Amino acid sequence: MLQQTIAEMVDSPQQQVFGEDKFKQLPAQCRSCNVLKACWGGCPKHRFMLDASGKPGLNYLCAGYQRYFRHLPPYLKAMADLLAHGRPASDIMQAHLMVVNK
Repeated sequence: MLQQTIAEMVDSPQQQVFGEDKFKQLPAQCRSCNVLKACWGGCPKHRFMLDASGKPGLNYLCAGYQRYFRHLPPYLKAMADLLAHGRPASDIMQAHLMVVNK
């Protein structure tokens, strides 16, 4: 860190290899998951579970990631709509509270 900038480290060949290896080591269950583009398999240090076919490499937090990332889309869309209409995305909290308090 004292010899390179963050940008240089991110663009380094070592970082590129790390990113490629991180993806290559994902089990088939992850590669076919519909939330892969949100979690990307998570941190490799958490990949110690067996997948549905009994192969190692599934992230310990997989079920939580799936639940979280499947819950988000309607809220993300609503925030995008708010931004498109010149309103702050934080207005989603007002709308959410109105629904919860009904």
